[in-house]
Amino acid sequence: MRLRFNCSIFRQVSALGFLLLTVPLDVLAQAPGLPIIIPEAVFSSLGRVTGATTQQRIMDRGSIIRIKLGDDQDRLPADTEVVLFRQGLRLQLPGGDRTLGVLAVPVGRGRTLQRLTENQEIADPNEPGVAWVRIQSVRQEVSRGDSLMTVSEAQRWEPKECDAPVGNNAAPTPAASPGDARVIGLVSSDVLADPLSTSLDLVVISGGCLTGLRTGQAVSLWRPPVTTHGRKLDQPVEARDNNSSSVLDDNPGITQTQVPGHRIGSGLVVAAYPNVALVRIRVATQPVQINDQARSMLLRNQP
Repeated sequence: MRLRFNCSIFRQVSALGFLLLTVPLDVLAQAPGLPIIIPEAVFSSLGRVTGATTQQRIMDRGSIIRIKLGDDQDRLPADTEVVLFRQGLRLQLPGGDRTLGVLAVPVGRGRTLQRLTENQEIADPNEPGVAWVRIQSVRQEVSRGDSLMTVSEAQRWEPKECDAPVGNNAAPTPAASPGDARVIGLVSSDVLADPLSTSLDLVVISGGCLTGLRTGQAVSLWRPPVTTHGRKLDQPVEARDNNSSSVLDDNPGITQTQVPGHRIGSGLVVAAYPNVALVRIRVATQPVQINDQARSMLLRNQP
């Protein structure tokens, strides 16, 4: 029996292998990582993207962008790897009585130009307080106003062990109960994601290690009980003195119904800080909203 050689499959496999070989390995290794939480004062002092050499509004991979550093006399060393962050999201406890930091979402990576390239490409390469960076990889389009941080600085704020505080002067927080874990931020690595849809891939929940959450742990997301208002089938009572402050008193036909809480999805903890945790959504039957509850759950493959 003769074996028939399928040339079409061979061509497809060869094309796929060629495509993988042509992708630079440094681009694959330098993909932007997870968001990090840093103090607001540190985030406000970071360098900002002011534009590109081609004066385009959106900068893509390969573009040379101009960075205005926080210090007017500062200069970044040549060939320094940097991370680009989107505008920060201030994280607060559900009550709003305490700020936990700023969530910096990485959108790309790059390197500062070498001195020879800087002299060839930039008209004024020695301008103080300015750095020039070539974008090497992007998750979202880089735009004016994005912030910049060196890789070594970004690694300083990555979550370590659960007993490590966020920041140098973080005030101690009393232990929280598992019911205190709530969604306080919505994040997405897709610039076109709709916050009112189920396409969000990351959410920020409060509590973190204080509620027993650890990296790799599964959590379920729940919609808390809500009160809805409706009207009975009988005719409404109208009066001339009706106003917005006495709607329920003037209209006895309005009813209040307590809708019980229900499960809306599940996710996996990908980063755990002492007071905050990042959860990657696995399944979502409804759009996740602020103040949704998060409960710990055990997977079969977990000890």
